[in-house]
Formats: sequence, structure tokens, C-alpha cells
Amino acid sequence: MSLSNFQHPVHRLICESIDCICSRFERNAERGVIDTKFDIVSGEDFPSDAPAFRGKDFIYGWIQGRGLESLAGHARYFSETGDLFRKSRVEHVLRAVLSTMEKLRARNNGRIGFALSPEGKPLFKRTSDRANFSDLFYAKGLFAAACYEKNSSLEAEAERMFRFVLEDIDREQFHTDQHGFDPKNPVAFVPGKRTQGPRMIALSGLALFAEERPEQPFWLDRAEAFIDFILTFHVNQGQFKNLQPLDFVEAVDSAHRPWVEKDGAVLCDPGHALEFIGLAGKCLLQMRDPVRFKMISARCEALLPDLFCHLFDLGFQPGPGGIVKSYDLIRRRNVNSDMPWWSLPETVRAGAQLCALYPKESGRTVPRTAAALETFLSCYLRKNGFACQTRDASGRVAEAIPAVPDADPGYHTNLSLIDFLRIHPHIFGRTVQ
Repeated sequence: MSLSNFQHPVHRLICESIDCICSRFERNAERGVIDTKFDIVSGEDFPSDAPAFRGKDFIYGWIQGRGLESLAGHARYFSETGDLFRKSRVEHVLRAVLSTMEKLRARNNGRIGFALSPEGKPLFKRTSDRANFSDLFYAKGLFAAACYEKNSSLEAEAERMFRFVLEDIDREQFHTDQHGFDPKNPVAFVPGKRTQGPRMIALSGLALFAEERPEQPFWLDRAEAFIDFILTFHVNQGQFKNLQPLDFVEAVDSAHRPWVEKDGAVLCDPGHALEFIGLAGKCLLQMRDPVRFKMISARCEALLPDLFCHLFDLGFQPGPGGIVKSYDLIRRRNVNSDMPWWSLPETVRAGAQLCALYPKESGRTVPRTAAALETFLSCYLRKNGFACQTRDASGRVAEAIPAVPDADPGYHTNLSLIDFLRIHPHIFGRTVQ
């Protein structure tokens, strides 16, 4: 099997899903926001008696921030492929959503909450003034959109927001604002618990800023520091005696010891860990100075291919097909055996970038990358180009909500797969035994 076999199906799903996003926006354009509030499997809108959090009156900051980044990424992609009709259509949606969200942000003292009403009223109480995930996602999305639109004032505003987030991450003051919709996936803020998520997600923003502003060393220097931090404190290289080599700890305490749950479990989120590899890869591919980045480049070359294989083998379930949400590194068993969709395209991006960075390791990385992509296309993808959000241990579509009730606005799935397609000279044509 050749990874090139996947090129056309991947491009097709990108087109189909963004067409759906644009169509749903256009039918209610006066609302001015991305609308992915529908049942992915049936393709139908959620019924009128669905819980309020699924309704039109809940505008999720995560979705709109991710959506701005997605729309800007799609516009660039269609410009590259020469699809001027889709490019123009996406640009129209991008400009409208950007305008709406900036108005809502202005009504909230320059920030976007986890969920807002159409009038901009926060629907969940903010529990901290420190930087949070809504700030992080929106700063990235605002910068991507502003750069595409060549709006220097909004670029500067996005940079201000992003630097605020980076500073709080670096000082361990970041405060998650996520509200959980799945009891099997606890996400509330816990004092002293420090997850790798803020640094990991920030890497994608750092890669974007570095790409747009290559003359400024700050962005890749901070990316290097974040990558090094995660490798040092979340990846077991002998410092955690009760864990296996290369085990990836999702959270640590203030002393950088593995966070132990009430039942004694030490959790790994294989999908998040694989996502880290992919977002680190976006930065590493820009770290071209062999002197300036000698140490981090050598460290990543020695660790990342082995880490990718270890994490994939830990989390991937070849029978039902998917990557489990959480795994106990002490008892060596699945904790939350639900398999969200997003970890598969994130794994595909990570594997593709490892092929580009370390081609000698492709004998190990290509088969796992192909398995992730084949599973995604055959088990998760629906006719509208979207993937069902979650499947359970038996492979059935589950009702669990991974993060927010709205469907992915082309962020996890499409942006990961666009990166995969861009790296094709390094991997297409390689065969999988």
C-alpha cells in the first residue's frame, strides 16, 4: 500500500467538509458565526428540544477561534491548489466571522469566553483572570485571519493576546476554562495539576508566528523552550521509576512528578501526546539553523520517532479502530476506552512530519501513519466530509462529546490533513508492507 493512495480521498474530504461549513454559514449569514451544530451521522440539525448547550444561542469561543484559523488555512490551501471558487467562498465566511467575533470580543473587555450568547453575554462564569484555552485558540485564529487579510492592526492585537497567553503558560499561571460535557473525561481546573496541553497547543501558534515573522527569533526560541520542557518533564527517560521508558505523562504536579489520580492512576492521553509530536514537528521543520537549534534538533531526532511508535502502539486499537482517550501507565490498561476522531488526523500529521524530518525512520513511522489514516477514512468519515466525534470500545458511534458539542470546524481534521498533503514529496510513493 502506498500513502499516495490516500491523496485524493483526503483532498475530497477537505473540500466536502468546508463546502458544508460554508453552506451552513450562508443559510444563516446574518448570525455571522460558524455553525456546526448538527448530528454528523445523520447530517440533520440538532432537534429543537435538544439541550440548550447544543443550540444556536451557545457560541463557543473554541469553535470560532479554531474556525478562524481553519478558514484562513483553507483559503491558503485552495489558493495553492488553484481552486479559486472555494477560495473566494471561504474568504467571504472568514471576513464575516472575523467581524462578528471582534464585535463580541469588544463587548467582553478584549477577550472571548468559553461560550457566549449571540449578544456577547458570557454563558459560563469566568473563574480566573489568567490566560485560558479560549484566549489561546482565539489568539491563534485571530492572527491567522489577520495575516490572511493583511490587517496589521488585528495582527498586533493577536500578538498582544498571544504573548499574554505565553507569559502565563511560562509562569505556570494558565487556568483552563474548559467545561466538561462527558463525565468520563474530567476537564475542570485542579489546583497544582499541570497538563502539557497549554504548551502543546501554543506550539501551533508559535509555528504560525514564526512562519509569518521569520526575522523575529522569539517565536522559535519559545517553541524550543516549550518542546524541551515537555520532553523533560512529561516523557519518561528514566526519571519516573514506576513507569516504562518513553511513557508520556499528561499531567504533573508542581514538583514535576507524575500527577496521581485518586485511584492511584497516572494517566496518558495518547492522542494529546501524538498531537504534541505533530505540533512540535511544525516548529522543527522551521528550525533550519544547525548551530542555533543544534541541541533541540539532536534531542528530538533521538526521541521523537521512538516516542511516536510507543504512543501509537499504546493507544491504537486495531480491532475497533481508533486511539483511546486515556490509559493508566501504572496498571497498563485503558481507563477511558472511548476513541475520539481528532487523534487520528493529528497522528497522521505527526507521522508525516516525522517522515520529512527523519526519513531513515520511515520504515517504522509510515506503517503507523497509514494505519491511522486508513482507520479514519474507513471508520469515522461520513458522506458530508465530517468524522463522527467518538466511537466506543466496540467500534460503535458513541454519544460522548470530546470537548465541545459543535462539530469540528475543519481544525483538527482538515488542518492536520492539509499539512499531510503539503509534505507529500517526502512520503507519497513510500510503500507500506
